[in-house]
Amino acid sequence: GDGEVHTTWCRVGRVHLGELIPSILWFFLKLGLFGVGALVFWKRPEDTSAAQFFLLCIVTLGAYMGGYHWSRIVTQPVLLVVFMVCAVLLPAVSLHFYLVFPQPKKFLRSFPWRTLGAVYGPSLGFLIVLFLGYRHVRTMFAEGSWEDIAGALDILRDEVLIYMAVAALGYLASVICLVHSYQVAKGLTERNQVKWIMFGSLVALVPISYTFYLIQWAADDFGSGAATWPMFAASVCFTVAFTVSITRYRLMQLDQILTSGMVYFLISFLAGLVYYAVVFVGMLASGVIVGPPSLPQALAVSTTALVLTLVLDLARTRFKKALDRRFDRQKHHLDRTLRHMSQAIEQLVDPPTLAQRLLQASAELLHVPRGAVYLREGNPPLYCLAGSLGPVPPLAELSSGCPLVEKLRSGGAVLVRSGPGASADPVQRQLLFLGGEVAQALAHEGQLLALLVLGPKTLGSYRAEDLNLLSAFAQLTSLALESAERHQTIEGLNGDLRAKVEKISEQQRRILALQSQLTRQRTAAVEEALPPAPFSPTILGSSQAVRQLLETARKAAVTQSAVLIRGESGTGKGLLARIMHDNGPRAGKPFVKVHCAALAPGLLESELFGHVKGAFTSAHRDKVGRFELAHGGTLFLDEIGDISLEVQTKLLRVLEEKTFERVGSSEPVQVDVHIMAATHQDLEELIRQGRFRLDLYYRLKVIDILVPPLRERREDIAELAQHFLQRYAQRCGKEVSQIDDDALAVLKAYHWKGNVRQLENVMEQAVVMAEGPTITAVDLHAELFRADPAADSVPGSDGAQEASGILVAAGGLRAEREERDRHEKERLVRALAAAGGNKAEAARALGLARSTLVSRLKKYGLS
Repeated sequence: GDGEVHTTWCRVGRVHLGELIPSILWFFLKLGLFGVGALVFWKRPEDTSAAQFFLLCIVTLGAYMGGYHWSRIVTQPVLLVVFMVCAVLLPAVSLHFYLVFPQPKKFLRSFPWRTLGAVYGPSLGFLIVLFLGYRHVRTMFAEGSWEDIAGALDILRDEVLIYMAVAALGYLASVICLVHSYQVAKGLTERNQVKWIMFGSLVALVPISYTFYLIQWAADDFGSGAATWPMFAASVCFTVAFTVSITRYRLMQLDQILTSGMVYFLISFLAGLVYYAVVFVGMLASGVIVGPPSLPQALAVSTTALVLTLVLDLARTRFKKALDRRFDRQKHHLDRTLRHMSQAIEQLVDPPTLAQRLLQASAELLHVPRGAVYLREGNPPLYCLAGSLGPVPPLAELSSGCPLVEKLRSGGAVLVRSGPGASADPVQRQLLFLGGEVAQALAHEGQLLALLVLGPKTLGSYRAEDLNLLSAFAQLTSLALESAERHQTIEGLNGDLRAKVEKISEQQRRILALQSQLTRQRTAAVEEALPPAPFSPTILGSSQAVRQLLETARKAAVTQSAVLIRGESGTGKGLLARIMHDNGPRAGKPFVKVHCAALAPGLLESELFGHVKGAFTSAHRDKVGRFELAHGGTLFLDEIGDISLEVQTKLLRVLEEKTFERVGSSEPVQVDVHIMAATHQDLEELIRQGRFRLDLYYRLKVIDILVPPLRERREDIAELAQHFLQRYAQRCGKEVSQIDDDALAVLKAYHWKGNVRQLENVMEQAVVMAEGPTITAVDLHAELFRADPAADSVPGSDGAQEASGILVAAGGLRAEREERDRHEKERLVRALAAAGGNKAEAARALGLARSTLVSRLKKYGLS
């Protein structure tokens, strides 16, 4: 009261360790959450939940640090204002976070500004009131009396107590939001995230309630620090809850942001931090316990610190080596996978195989038990399942307009997220429907070539480095797929080119066949005047099989040895025998043919050797046998395998002695005959069965000639078909002169069990059925369009595969034509019936010429 200033000094002393430890531990805990929030917000600033979580971390750090040290910052206006802002806004920011996590509440989406106004309005109002009260207190400290200062402090305290009640209501509202979110959570992961945070909030109610009790009814204890450990316990509850949600249930999807390099750095940094923290706390505890050290105490503390340093350094070194081994093993696994992919690319394997190898490599490297890969096919593109691991996806095809394909069209990857709106996203829903958690595009030059779908990992979840690895694989495989597709395109073009070259060669063969036929027709008139050629075959064909056959026949024709000609029915065995006779030394002499299978054993003996009058009942006169008729020439025994053993014995004698007796006579007859025989049967099998004499077999098989079936000389079909076409066109008086390519392909694709004889029959019928100058596939017999199971196992049946499409199309045309012919036949019958059988009247009724009507009646067998 005398106006003098009095100065007083008070020694406070050091801070007690019990007060310092909670503050330090809590600071590190909150600093870790603050770092997580900052990292997530930096990577995903557009995510509402991430932004709100980061804001929550900021105000929590400011509020709790100021609350722990309020007695030390009360004299620092700037720090105190920061503490006031964070503390007042903390309930509102917390409530806002729980309103948008994990999904925004319906009323927030419907009335966003009203809801945010109700949340932040009371806090901002109290913040202004508290700030004005604080300014008033400072003014009173500078200008007012002690009574005014005490009154201002009482008002400020009352304002703080009122807001504490409002903050308690905000905290209860946050807990209610968490309970509601838990009830409506979608998916197990989202429910677990909410469950742990809700559990932490409920447990934290106990220390928070105790703190409110101290504020209201034990203010002195609260001011002396009695609330320090309860608030530390509450903060631990929240920290543990958020930590479990982040690490175990992918809260904020932190695993997608952290790379293995970042994890390595953080683990190493935290190990060092723990090491230095232990040393620091140990030294601090030593100083507090022992007080000012003496020499022995200093030696003991130094020795303890040294030993502790060595032990911790050894542990840190071992831990670092364990980390190095872990990451080196992953690097080795990655190198091995890349080598396998490189080998597949170097081999230029087909796209499906390459896609399957990508799926297997990705699944093996990332420890994924389920996945699928889809490849682009056709135009417009359709993405078809090319391979899968685990359960087969429910969709085997993805159209180019589906949400997932549209999202991946520009490249990149799609990852299932658990944030707001994830369940409403059609891309996310389709990816989950396919059983996947990540989808990677394989694109090249703006074209989506394939897409890879991978299910959940067995250990943990997908991280940012996993996505980077998939992206690298995708780029590598996309280039390989593009190369493989271009390689297939080139192979296809080569195949088309070879087919065209073959078609040109076929056309050339047909031209040569026509030229050969024209030449034969032009020279037919003067052929008799010309000297005989050394060997002039009349078997058509220029294939290698025919050339070899004619070469063998040329050599056999000049000999007198017996010739055995074998081959299927209809291959031209009799024609070959005639050619050999006409080109051999017996040309111009008799060529006698006996069809052994057409005669009974008794008649065959008489037919071969002849008989005398009275030899049997119907022998009214002598008859000369075929051996005598063929004297000086050639006797051709067709189907030699069908003769009886008795006849075989007499035939063997003729071959050996050139002598025989007529039936009913004992007078020997001497003949000079060149024997040729033919059969379609397996004589060796007949010998094993005892139905054919072995000695006769060797007598006949001096020269053995095998006539190839028509299916083994498909190159000759065009020439043969053209030859038969001209023969029957001339015989039927029709101007049919060509065979179109489709019809020829059908002819070449057929199995031809009846060989040349069947081909001749087919061409005769086609000429009859043809309505124009060209024979089409529709004109061919329906038998040619029936599948033949034996054709697939026959050498040279590749043409059947080439002509399969033509067979189907021609079969449809044939059915259409048969239906049309049936209707026309019925119309002709009705017209004739109405005209009483008068063709002229029926023709006038139909609007046809009489000759046309007659022609059509003949065509349908109605004449």
